[in-house]
Parts: sequence; C-alpha cells; structure tokens
Amino acid sequence: MGSDEDDTRPLIAEEREPLLDSQENEITSLSSVGQPRVWTANLVIAISVAIIGGSLQFGFQTGCMANTQDILNNTAFKGHVSDLEMSLMISGLPIGGLFGGLLAGLIADKIGRKKCMLLNNIPILLGTVLMSVGLNEHIFLIGRILTGFGCGIATGVAPMYISEISPVSIKGAVGVSHQFMITFGILLGFAMSVKQALNWFSNYWHVYFAFPALPAFYQLILLPLCPESPNWLYYNKEREDLARAALTKLRKSRSVADEEVDAMIRERTSASSESVMVSYKELFTNKTLRLTLVIGLALQAAQQLSGINAILNYGPDILKTAGMKDGDTATGLLGSINVLMTLISIPLMDKMGRRSLMLLGQLLMILSYIGLAIAQRIHDSNPTGASWTPYVSTTTIITFIIFFAIGPGSIPWLIVAEIFTAEARGKASSLCVGANWICNLLVVLTYDKLNKALQPNTFFLYMGIVTFFLIFTFFFVPETKKKQVEQINREIQEQAEKFPPIVF
Repeated sequence: MGSDEDDTRPLIAEEREPLLDSQENEITSLSSVGQPRVWTANLVIAISVAIIGGSLQFGFQTGCMANTQDILNNTAFKGHVSDLEMSLMISGLPIGGLFGGLLAGLIADKIGRKKCMLLNNIPILLGTVLMSVGLNEHIFLIGRILTGFGCGIATGVAPMYISEISPVSIKGAVGVSHQFMITFGILLGFAMSVKQALNWFSNYWHVYFAFPALPAFYQLILLPLCPESPNWLYYNKEREDLARAALTKLRKSRSVADEEVDAMIRERTSASSESVMVSYKELFTNKTLRLTLVIGLALQAAQQLSGINAILNYGPDILKTAGMKDGDTATGLLGSINVLMTLISIPLMDKMGRRSLMLLGQLLMILSYIGLAIAQRIHDSNPTGASWTPYVSTTTIITFIIFFAIGPGSIPWLIVAEIFTAEARGKASSLCVGANWICNLLVVLTYDKLNKALQPNTFFLYMGIVTFFLIFTFFFVPETKKKQVEQINREIQEQAEKFPPIVF
C-alpha cells in the first residue's frame, strides 16, 4: 500500500482502506441527537496503535531493569558484570532516547508521522533481539541503546500524532492516554519481573526481554491501515484533499471534516499569506516562538527533575522500613498508584484545565516533599525514638506519586503538542523531547551520588526544584483547554511583549 503523501492524484472521501473503514461502529456519541460522534472506531484504533506501539513500549523499557539486575548479573552473564557496566545498561535507555528524541520531529516532518512510527520499529525490534538473546553484557548494552533510540522517537511522535488526529473537545483526554500507557508499561515491566516470574524457568529472562516485540508487531500490522495526520498532510505536504479524506475517515462525517479543514485554512490565512516551515533559527530569534519553546522545555524539565524516578527507585526501600518487607509488593504498589491516578486524571484534564492541574499537582508535590524530608531528617537524628517517621514517609511518597500523576506526569506531553503551530511543531517537539531525555539521564546518573552526599536532606533539593517550576508555571504557562493553537499563540505573544529581549 502506498503512503498518503506519495499519491499524486486527489483522494476523495469515498476511497476507503479495507480494515478501518469496515468498522462502522462508533464508540461514544455526543448527547445531542443528530450531532456527529466524537469517538469513532477509526480514531480509537489509530490512538491505540500509536500509544501501544510507542508509549507502552517506552514504559516497559523504563521498568524492565528494576528487578532484573541480579538475574542478569548472576544468571545471564555469570557474574561478569561490573557496577559500571550495570549502570551503563540501565542508562542505555536514556542515552539512546536522547538521540531518538532530538531526531523525532525532524524525521516526522520529513516523511510523516505514520511512516516515522512504522520505521521506528526497526531499531526497537533489533534492540529487542539483541537484549533477549543476550550473548554478553556488551551486546545487551547495544540492544538497550537501540531500544532507547526507538523509545526516544516514539515519545516525540506518538503524542504529536494522537493530538493531531483528535477533535479539540477531547484532546486533553487523548493526550493523557500517552502518559497512562507509559505508566501501565512501567507497571507491566515490574509485574513481569517479580521474583516468582523470574524463577519460573531458567531461561525466562530471554522471554521477558523479548516481550517488546508484541506491541511492535501490533503497530506494524495495524498502522498501515490508519490515516496519516491531517495536520501534516495539510501544512507540510500542502495536500488539502488528502487532509480532508483523512479527517473524513477519522470522524465518519464529511461535514465535520470540512469544518476542521476550513479551520486549518483560516489559521494559515491569519498567520501569513503562505505556509512556511519554521527553522531552528526562528525558534530562537522570534520572540513569541522563543517563549513558546522555553515553556515547552521547562515543562519537560519539570517532569523529570521533579525527582519522580528517584521516588520510584528509593520509595520501595522506605516502604520496606515501614514494615513492608516484600520489595516486589512495594514496587508494585507505587506503580499501581501511578497508573490509577493517571487514569483518574483523564476526565479531569478537559474539565479543570491543564494549567490548573499542573499548578495543583506541583503545589501538593511540594507539601509531600516537605513531609518526607522532615520525616527523613528526624529519623536520621533519632532512629529508635522516632518510630512514626517511616509511616509518614510512606504516606508522603504515596501522595507525591498521586499528585505527580495528575499534574507534571501527564501535562507536559499534552501541552507541548498544543502550543506550537504545525509549521513549528516537529522541530520544537524534538527539542522538548530531547530536553526530557537529557533530564531523565541526569537524574539516573546523579541520584545515587546526590543521595549519599545530601542524606537526609536529599528531598529538600527536589522540593526546591519543584518550587522553581511551580513559580514558572504560574507566571508563564497558558491554559490550553479547548483552545485553538492560534488563540494560544496570541496569548503567548502578548505575554512575550511584556518582557525585554534580555529575558525572552
């Protein structure tokens, strides 16, 4: 089947691809009788293909090393793995992810979101083979970096694609599905690597590390049947006919598709007389684009530098001191809470708004850190006389994860896809996703050393970081709920004009 962008003749709405267009059943309708339905089978399948093949993949790769270090060292590689090599194997994901994230937008702009996701399965499957075969620790590391590269591209393209194919009224809920599938993938990685599973049979670890092939094949089979991003077809390829046909397939309504294409035409007309793709230079020299980019970069940094990975790594040890002796149970509890609260945040996103949830989540994360840091400090100074401190630590860790999930966990991916125009989205998303992976790698490489140097004051540092980003969010991040990108850009432009060039 040829790609949408390669077809030189106009594509009319009645030309239908076999699988998705045969599924006429729609999932949920608007309450008004006769109104077009928001959720259609085509839209649901397209979203599932993107987040299972991309977001779930990233989540599983993030969680798959938590419980498998001992079996890799003692069983797979016969005790030949040094601490440095194990650290590199853990860090291989963010190392590869950094390069993949920086290239994601460029590739997606050049060949399209759909083809980019399809080709991205090559490094993921190749890395999966190298990790699951596991001839030695060096081959495993190469596989880890390759899967990280694929996950980096996936984290850039999947949220972009699902945002561009979704109606404005449900963009919030759809956007959170990316983070939900990441948290579910992390939990799946934890659950499949508990001691009972790892000891199921001697070669189970081979099967475990081969699991990512399943979501990759799911995407390879169904993605060719999904439509390309209408935004990419219209703004990048200047094919109004293909964009209209893609929207007709997604919405199951020609009239709704026509309205959305007309909105694209109005947006382009109001912006300039002709569509010109934004360059990297313009992202940094144009005042409005520069502030928009700073907002996107800051939100991604706020997610990773909040210390969530430190909490997920250090949290089980604290929970065990509170009486939970089973580390697998502790890890599973934290992962389950993260998944549950991300799921709960989905309906809140389009009701309360992105900015409000971000601020609320950051404020309550700060309060959780205050409780955790104080409890840690009191326990360190009087470990026998302060028997209550482990229980306070347990409570604050759980509340931190809850508030992270409803705020900084979900919102950065969503807002980055909403604040940039189509002409700037690919390049800007690459930089923002790259920033996320850089901060991810920074936390992975520095947490142990920071914890040893600052203990018991480690979480005062993270509290200060979250406080800084709370202030930034309050002053600079706009509300994007149910707004078109041109309205969001006007608000950012007005804000940018208030500051001298030396600031933004």
